[in-house]
Amino acid sequence: MKWEQSVIDAALGKDTVVVLPEAIRLVELRARVPRYQRDVLRALARRDGTSVDAVLTRELEDVACSYREELAASLPELSEALAWPEGVEARAN
Repeated sequence: MKWEQSVIDAALGKDTVVVLPEAIRLVELRARVPRYQRDVLRALARRDGTSVDAVLTRELEDVACSYREELAASLPELSEALAWPEGVEARAN
């Protein structure tokens, strides 16, 4: 089972800053989008039995992976963020 990051964040509470790399900690995002895009996010969340946050995170993860090489120079934490949590295990060994 894969847990939504908001559930992990809530469970960790204050320990979030110790456990999670800064690049993957949750932040508030506010955006203005066309109504149909909002409705698409809601429909996909209902279909998947998850939240709009989780759907948007999944889609943005795909975007980040697609542009990884292009963005690497300007976003040094991107590779670590995309490798988490698997990258954590590799660094620990």
